[in-house]
Amino acid sequence: MRQHLARGRALGALGSLLTLACASLVACSSSDGDDPGSSAGASNAGASNGGSSNAAGNGNTAGSTSNTAGNAAAGAGNGSSGAASGGVANGGANAGGSSNGGASAGAGGAINGGAAGANAAGSGGAPAACATACTANSKCEAATKTCVCNPGFVSQGGMCSAVPVGDPTTHTQDDVCNHWKAGHVVTETKPLTASGAECEAGTLKPGAITDTLVRINLFRWLEGMGPVSDDPQYDADAQACANLEAWWDFTSTLSPHAPPTTSKCYTAAGGMTAGQSNISWGSGSPAQSIDQYMEDNGNDTTLGHRRWVVNPPLNPIGIGYWQTGGKYGNASCLRVFASKGTGPVPKWNAVPPAGFAPIEMAKYKQWSVEGKGMAKGVATVLRVDDNMTLAVTPQALSQGYGEDTMSFKPNGWTAEAGKTYRVTVTGVTGAPIVFDVKPVTCN
Repeated sequence: MRQHLARGRALGALGSLLTLACASLVACSSSDGDDPGSSAGASNAGASNGGSSNAAGNGNTAGSTSNTAGNAAAGAGNGSSGAASGGVANGGANAGGSSNGGASAGAGGAINGGAAGANAAGSGGAPAACATACTANSKCEAATKTCVCNPGFVSQGGMCSAVPVGDPTTHTQDDVCNHWKAGHVVTETKPLTASGAECEAGTLKPGAITDTLVRINLFRWLEGMGPVSDDPQYDADAQACANLEAWWDFTSTLSPHAPPTTSKCYTAAGGMTAGQSNISWGSGSPAQSIDQYMEDNGNDTTLGHRRWVVNPPLNPIGIGYWQTGGKYGNASCLRVFASKGTGPVPKWNAVPPAGFAPIEMAKYKQWSVEGKGMAKGVATVLRVDDNMTLAVTPQALSQGYGEDTMSFKPNGWTAEAGKTYRVTVTGVTGAPIVFDVKPVTCN
């Protein structure tokens, strides 16, 4: 699979984000698990990042990864090669969407990405006839003709309220593993309803929307972030984007985040949303693309996909997925330009998370810490079990994707389940940040 990352400056509520999923690039996520959505994607996937506000990312070819950090006109691209079979892209923002571009924005509400959320349907798919209009963070369920809260929300006093998330360091091992396993269940293996015509966008089945919300809210729960809901109009726009991007010409030097009007299956809605979305190819399902964005291989100098997924105030999102055509057989668009989430604002969050962390995340080749003033942070890692200081390679990141972020790569070691890794980040405002990562095997 393949990824692109959108860039957003600290522009208050405005920013930009776009991610292309991986199907063929070596820079993409880890190998698939037993169920079709359980992993970040095949190891032969890659990622690229698109430009910033009103910007078009440059250069996004099959088998390569690109990071673009454009300004008002076009992003400058740089790519690294990778084996081709699918991809993910983050494109530049254009005027249509709003998202948090910087550390100053607020965080989203509390979330529950686990089993409880998996039973609730998202907002997408064919409308159903409920007696009354559904409230925020809920949808009309066709089978029962009743309003049902979205994953991560529960009914309280006639409203759908976010489930308290808690500090990641307080999550028990059982909590983490239960959420991880429940969050990787794919209930809808055939997500698209469409005629099969090349340029008919179709619609996603409600189960596919639900699976994607459960997956993204799982990661946000692990990071201490509030849950997100989808917006029906954003879903429709993302669906047009996915149909358009499925046919993207990977020989083009243009950015898939700013597709020309001559592109196959181009529509105004699809073209606009391409500049406001994460985009992926070959992910296998819209839910599985979320893992790809979190691992974010191929975007070493931005980690933009990851940073947008765990951007605290993200909400709502748009979910689109189109299949049966194009070079990689499918494409996903995740519209991420909105910052209406409310709830706790962590001073910082880490990937992998502090406390118990799924081993899959602990084995990401790049670890990161986000938070205000974090850009110049420097990390050291101590393996507590034998008091050994482990080598790390600092990785400078371009800023403007979600919150300020610092990053480093394990150098000559790989995290192991059952061990404890103490991370200390200096060079930040105030006292150093110190936290333990405790990898656990959940599957």
